[in-house]
Amino acid sequence: MAQIDFSEPRLQSFNGIFLIFLTDLAKRVKQNIYILAIPFFQNNLFKNYGTYIYIGLALLVILQFVFSYLSYKKFKFSIQEDAFHLDSGVIKLSHIEIPFERIQNINLQQNVLQQLLNVVGFEIETAGEGTAEIKIKALDKDFATALKSKLIEEKNKVKSSEFNPEEEHEYIGNESTTHAEEDSLLFQLDFKTLLKVGISSNLFKGVGLLLAFLAYLYNFIMDFLTNIFDLNLEEDFKNRIPETLSFISILIISVIIIGFLVTILTTVLKYFDLKISKNQQNYEVEYGLFKRVNKVIKKTKTQIFEIRTNPVKKLFKIRSVFVSQASSKQLTEKQKIGIVGLSKENLGILFKSLFQLDLNKLEYELSRSQKRLFFRYFYKNLVIVLGLSVAVYFFFFNLFSLIGLVIIFLGLSWIAYLKVRKSNIGINSDLISIRKGSIDTKFEIIEIHKLHSVKLSRNIFQQYNGHADLVLETASGTVAVEYLKYRDAVDLMNYLIYKVESTDKDWI
Repeated sequence: MAQIDFSEPRLQSFNGIFLIFLTDLAKRVKQNIYILAIPFFQNNLFKNYGTYIYIGLALLVILQFVFSYLSYKKFKFSIQEDAFHLDSGVIKLSHIEIPFERIQNINLQQNVLQQLLNVVGFEIETAGEGTAEIKIKALDKDFATALKSKLIEEKNKVKSSEFNPEEEHEYIGNESTTHAEEDSLLFQLDFKTLLKVGISSNLFKGVGLLLAFLAYLYNFIMDFLTNIFDLNLEEDFKNRIPETLSFISILIISVIIIGFLVTILTTVLKYFDLKISKNQQNYEVEYGLFKRVNKVIKKTKTQIFEIRTNPVKKLFKIRSVFVSQASSKQLTEKQKIGIVGLSKENLGILFKSLFQLDLNKLEYELSRSQKRLFFRYFYKNLVIVLGLSVAVYFFFFNLFSLIGLVIIFLGLSWIAYLKVRKSNIGINSDLISIRKGSIDTKFEIIEIHKLHSVKLSRNIFQQYNGHADLVLETASGTVAVEYLKYRDAVDLMNYLIYKVESTDKDWI
């Protein structure tokens, strides 16, 4: 690829016009779905005002396209001196300047629309921001890759000159040589293993997605039928309780089956063709079918290394890893970098590369959560079941609903028992390992020197019975170990504070 002058302000790819237009149009349709749907439920409206409706919709689409075109023309970016510059806005103009030293991660993403238009999304994450500060929707892939390499090179120049100005020139030469080398592929997820990941994934995610969709569809239909046709289906349901109960039973079974299939499908679509490549001291993770995601795991930014397993994953001999990197706020589940379908060997290689330790040879001194923790979960579950009982009493109370409530309560109690049984914290000279979970088991591994603070939390009951929660704060969020013996919790806190204060390692 010819040498590119990044100092010249540039527009996005020409196809970005259509990407901006289609995404903005979809957003407007979603915001005004109720208004736009009214004509389809009112035949007279189309009969009397059909021409005006079509003309109005056409004008709105044209105005949206004009606005999208202006957004495209006003969106310009460049590299000037020691910063990345971005100008944007049609009515309200904005200018963003990001110094190279603030750049933390550069991610390339590609959803299905971007794949059709043959462009990629370009995101820059900075120190102090929980999400990407720069989002460019449409760049040619080759140009985006070149821009990413240029920004990484400029960032490394700044770091090198700050560390040793006399060696800056020599470092630049080495850097260009290093970037010319191809990334080494460490792991690629095959389709058979991907299906195993889908089968062993959390069923409740798929059920939750399906229930959310059904709830949205139910509310949408009920609003229209009630407001436009003056029908009250809720009263009709109450007057046909036996039929309603049969329908609900069939619906629950269908939701579980379809939810299982949805879980497999969403997992396959999300992690399709997952690849891990090593680039110097970092790892590039790429995955996705309709939305292609490219993220970087940096050794220095890694705060929490989370290993997840469950009985089905153990049967398939696979594990999932979720990496939390430094951020200005608590990371959500969506913001963690997921690597699924890892074998024991691949997991060990990844762990050793990030921590320079052999995962299989690690030993910890364990402190377990006490059995009183069960009552914390028990009372929460009791409130849930009592709330359901009140709802059942007023709507369709019978023997079957009573049996259902008992089963729910016993199920929640069993999950609470598993949570207490699995909850513990292990510590050695370098690492903290926190185990938690119920059916799924999670191991959260943190390097001690990356802790920001360590504290104890005690409610009034814990003060009375001699227990405490140990709360650990990192740059990616807070982790707590519940209901330790108070004396053990104090000893752990003092030891961790001593280790943090006495180390010469940086947290990032």
